[in-house]
Amino acid sequence: MQVTIAPTREWLTESMDNPLEILNKTKQGKKDTESLYRYLIKHGMYRPSPAARMIFQSMKEKEIWDFFTKLEKKYRNKWKGPNVPVYLLPIHENRGWFQSSMKKSGVCFKDEIYLFLKDVEDKKEYEALFAHEYHHCVRMAKLNKKDEDYTLLDSIVFEGLAEYAVKEYCGEKYVASWTTAYERETMSQYFKKWIKPNLKITRINPLHDQLLLGQKNFPKMLGYAAGYYLVEQLTKSKKAPTIGLIGKPSTYFLPDGNSTGDKKQN
Repeated sequence: MQVTIAPTREWLTESMDNPLEILNKTKQGKKDTESLYRYLIKHGMYRPSPAARMIFQSMKEKEIWDFFTKLEKKYRNKWKGPNVPVYLLPIHENRGWFQSSMKKSGVCFKDEIYLFLKDVEDKKEYEALFAHEYHHCVRMAKLNKKDEDYTLLDSIVFEGLAEYAVKEYCGEKYVASWTTAYERETMSQYFKKWIKPNLKITRINPLHDQLLLGQKNFPKMLGYAAGYYLVEQLTKSKKAPTIGLIGKPSTYFLPDGNSTGDKKQN
């Protein structure tokens, strides 16, 4: 059986000042290490620095690898999810999308997860991060779509459903701030104006990320918030636990069930 929580403690001990050498040991890193590092930096991965070394020391003292091993087993069993490698690395505190305070951040690919961490007093923060990112992996495995086929609708549902799982399994205290950034009526208007007309665009379209992240002149974290809005509306009407929703097609979360007209989506 493969090692799920990768031995990044040993990798960091040997090569912390050479992140490319560390990433070359990962699946994605073997394809194009430098491009992967540039991408991960945007989402919070550390750059070599005294601050990163202090975080690494704290990770060792808190036995973070053992803690995440237990988390991985817990959620893989709960959600009947895939066994994918998880890389625990220090965070660069001035970068990342998920937390303005940069306590944690992460990136999920179909077959591996990168988590960027710093010392926190409440380890439930770590669980919330893991639950969100691992939820993506479980849903990817169930949908079984090609990367190039994922649409904006897929992306917003991924984020909204994963964060709703955080609320269910970790508690409302641990959900991201973007879940409550906009009033329901405001979000309804934003969805109709910007998200709904573009639900079928794919990741290669620059507008996809602009809407998802709220770049350019769009409201901050627009797509994330829209996804949470859709999931929240659905669960209120159907009283459905998130475990029963992980494998549902993205059109299932739309108010009319299929306003994109894409009946073949699965």
